[in-house]
Amino acid sequence: MEGLSDLSWMSQVALGTLERFEVEGYQVVAVAGSKGATYQYRLLFFEKTSNHPFYAINLERTILGDGVLTEQIGSQHHTLEHIPLPRNYEEFRIKALERALSFLPTIKN
Repeated sequence: MEGLSDLSWMSQVALGTLERFEVEGYQVVAVAGSKGATYQYRLLFFEKTSNHPFYAINLERTILGDGVLTEQIGSQHHTLEHIPLPRNYEEFRIKALERALSFLPTIKN
């Protein structure tokens, strides 16, 4: 699968992860953005044989300070829903996993 074209995930992973776990046979790394960064939280999905994520669910901050749940697949970036900020990691994780669990089975080979 095509990896994420947005390479900001590399520095976020290097700065530290919130947790690592497995979903639907994929490795997931959760990261938090720095204060004021575009990405507040991200779940990055990796195939077991890859060190580059192909899929991400993000809680982003808009320039106006609003929250947006987004999805990235390779070079595609979609808005899923607008949500109020601040949102804690646990709430984000629940919403992100709901979306991922509905999406990931559709891309299995």
